[in-house]
Amino acid sequence: MHVSNMERSINWYHKLFGMSERSVSTEKVHAITMDGGSDFVLDQNGYDSNLPIEERAILMFDSPDVRAAYRFVKDAGIEIVEDIMDFPGMSFFTFRDPDGNLLMICGDPGSEDETNKESSHFDEQTLSYDAGGSQLVVSQEAQHARISSDGLELTGYAHTETSHVTPLRVEATVRIDKGSLNLTYGRHGLVSLNFGNSPEVQKKGSGEDLFIVHPKMNKHFTFHRKGAIPIGEWAHVEWTINERSMEIHVDGELFHRQDGYFGDLAGQAGIAGVMGQVTIKSFHVEALTDQGSTTHLPIKRNGLEIDRLVADPSSHGVITENGLWLSSDERWGHARTDNIYSAPFSLKAEIHSHTRSAVLYGGHVARIKWSSEGNLCFIDPITNEEEWISNGALPYNSFTTIEWKVDTNQTSITVDGKTVFEKKGDYASCQFKLGIGAELGSAVTVKSVHID
Repeated sequence: MHVSNMERSINWYHKLFGMSERSVSTEKVHAITMDGGSDFVLDQNGYDSNLPIEERAILMFDSPDVRAAYRFVKDAGIEIVEDIMDFPGMSFFTFRDPDGNLLMICGDPGSEDETNKESSHFDEQTLSYDAGGSQLVVSQEAQHARISSDGLELTGYAHTETSHVTPLRVEATVRIDKGSLNLTYGRHGLVSLNFGNSPEVQKKGSGEDLFIVHPKMNKHFTFHRKGAIPIGEWAHVEWTINERSMEIHVDGELFHRQDGYFGDLAGQAGIAGVMGQVTIKSFHVEALTDQGSTTHLPIKRNGLEIDRLVADPSSHGVITENGLWLSSDERWGHARTDNIYSAPFSLKAEIHSHTRSAVLYGGHVARIKWSSEGNLCFIDPITNEEEWISNGALPYNSFTTIEWKVDTNQTSITVDGKTVFEKKGDYASCQFKLGIGAELGSAVTVKSVHID
């Protein structure tokens, strides 16, 4: 089932099946196990990749050997729509039935056929490559690995022998021959350059999206048409993971920055060629240092401090030149006022988020959530009902002023002076501390807060 908002859909289907609700989702694909052994799969990738409906598979068959399944389908005379697409540990391909329904086979990459096995797959011994700074070990699941005069040709995944702790910098001099370049770190961390999985992308040989998985948790971010490294040209790529931010540089130029809390991590770093091949000339992991301290942001009225926005430990708060920086890990950290406010009140804040996401709290409960997908969710403080708004997104790469106003008989939300949500109700009993936080796996900077 293809969905446009994973968090909303998981909660909806969990209600439908009589299951406990999920208050947060970090996945782009979510499987619900059904009685009988099959899974009901929710998939957001089709929407994120802007695929038309007819290019979104309506049924997925799980396979322990995708290559064997591919040969079987092809030998049966069935036309393949998308050839095998390889990811580390997973592959898939698509085809159509007589009525044009798009079907998918997905699972373990499996075995090469006999004609390609000798030429495209490395031998049974583990292949290791001295990358001029780090020793890379090629995974046995890689579909192609060969050391040439240019470097390590790779379709599949290779990783360092040792673990590294944050903060760190991963550097690679690499050429994308086709497909996407993946840099990996730890259990979840992933940066995929030239990402894309539509048929049009496959014809061009490479995509233009940036796909990121948070290193500390399985939280996905997709940045459409972010840009691409030219195919067939050498590029120097750096992925810097500090305690409270990540940066990606390509040939010395900043390509992407993203805030979040990335401290206390350890794991192997890696590199992969996906849906094609990359050639790796060099690969190096460098240890860094990063320091910061937690504090609070004064809340003033008429020049006088009337309250404080105090960061709790799980927000990893720190004062920067731009304001109070807040992140959120598995514990949904945030900063709250010392004082309790009763309706009517107005909370106005100037904030910035690289993922255009933020959360406003009433007490310890998230009441307003701007997601990185561009959606706004309002959780009514009286009924706890969720309402989703698609036209209330925060802008990219700039500070913006948000205001949550609660009167005794209505509530409203504005972004840069534009009202994006209004609702009538009995809010006279609203009474709580007010807070600001970041979306799961992200970060927000609060420049100023004004409360009336």
